[in-house]
Amino acid sequence: TIFRNDEEVDVKLSVNDIYRETIEKSLSVPVENRQNYLVPLIDLVNLHVIKAKRSIRREDHKRSSFVYADLADDVKDSPLEIAELMEATIFPKLLANYPSSQLHFSGEVVDTRDSKRDLFIGVSTALALIYFVLSILFNSIFKPLRIMMVIPFGIIGVILAFYFHGKTSFGFYAAIGSLGMLGVVVNDAIVMLNKLDGLKKLPQDMVSYTASIAKTRLRAILLTTLTTVAGVMPTAYGLLGTDVMVSDMMIALAW
Repeated sequence: TIFRNDEEVDVKLSVNDIYRETIEKSLSVPVENRQNYLVPLIDLVNLHVIKAKRSIRREDHKRSSFVYADLADDVKDSPLEIAELMEATIFPKLLANYPSSQLHFSGEVVDTRDSKRDLFIGVSTALALIYFVLSILFNSIFKPLRIMMVIPFGIIGVILAFYFHGKTSFGFYAAIGSLGMLGVVVNDAIVMLNKLDGLKKLPQDMVSYTASIAKTRLRAILLTTLTTVAGVMPTAYGLLGTDVMVSDMMIALAW
């Protein structure tokens, strides 16, 4: 690097084209030795003939080799599972033999890991925001927890829906649909429990009173839920057109 007009500039140094014609001419490049004399490169290095690649690829300024692979049709493991197995068994042995090397995956494995991390952040953020809004709405720290207890039952519904539809993978779009489902079930729980919270004095037979309140709120809950389900069902089952990823989102939301 050199400084030009108070700015650091990267400079790449090379040799004259005449030294690029043959190996012999490359070895005649004059270099400076420890006594500050210019001597031919051949006097300072040992030459070994090897089989080299036709081209050298670099990643982050480091010489790199790329291995491309795919799964056979009869393999049931996912690319992420195979990557974790290789990182636990094969990579340590290779690094033991070549300590200066670095091994890492790219492509689908990295994309899947990034998606899982983003999904975890998204779910955590959604739950935190739901709790925050409910805390403001009910002016309480503990009442929102009671409402959010309905969320595991919604997740169970998603699991059963994918199981009975024969879907073995849970993708990013299905996760987005599940997040939307959380909002629907929480809304239903608010409709159900809001009237109970209006009591100034608890009745003696709380079970019967809760059942009577649930009966009055059943119509409102069914209407809000069925309108949502009816709106997404055509997309879920590909009526008038289909998309696999969007279909997973709608199935998670509807069921």
